[in-house]
Amino acid sequence: MRRVLLAAVLICAFVALAAYYQANVTQHLDYPRESEVNVNYAQYVGSNVTISGVVVSAGAQSFTLKGDQSTYVIVSSEAVKPGDRVTVLGTLQPGHQLRAETMFVSPRLLSDLVYVRSFIALVFLAVLFFLNWRFDWRAWAFRPREPGREREQSRQREGGE
Repeated sequence: MRRVLLAAVLICAFVALAAYYQANVTQHLDYPRESEVNVNYAQYVGSNVTISGVVVSAGAQSFTLKGDQSTYVIVSSEAVKPGDRVTVLGTLQPGHQLRAETMFVSPRLLSDLVYVRSFIALVFLAVLFFLNWRFDWRAWAFRPREPGREREQSRQREGGE
């Protein structure tokens, strides 16, 4: 009973902290994000903001960035390619333009590599799991494998037949 009560208290504390964070995240940011900018665009013109998204097209002195809610023209000579994920810190200008000061560019290949790496890890963990555990169909439960027990049972079946 104590464990159930402790688990319930910890889950409630986690939910309360998550709700607090969600409600107050914008107060603790150094620069407003796209979601805050779109609520009142005129208020943030001339201010530093952070916009993240995917590069749609690239030119010599600017590129187009598709954010979560809008599309922005980023004024920068940084070499980016369509499909790259970019986070830009810069000065917001009228007409959904942003003069970049600092940028983080993640090439599309690196973004896709996260999924490949996760799939390989999932397969590895599944193999490890099923090497050490078995599913008991009668009880509908996972049971730990006992070393040597499966070999012993298979020998008994072969000898009994």
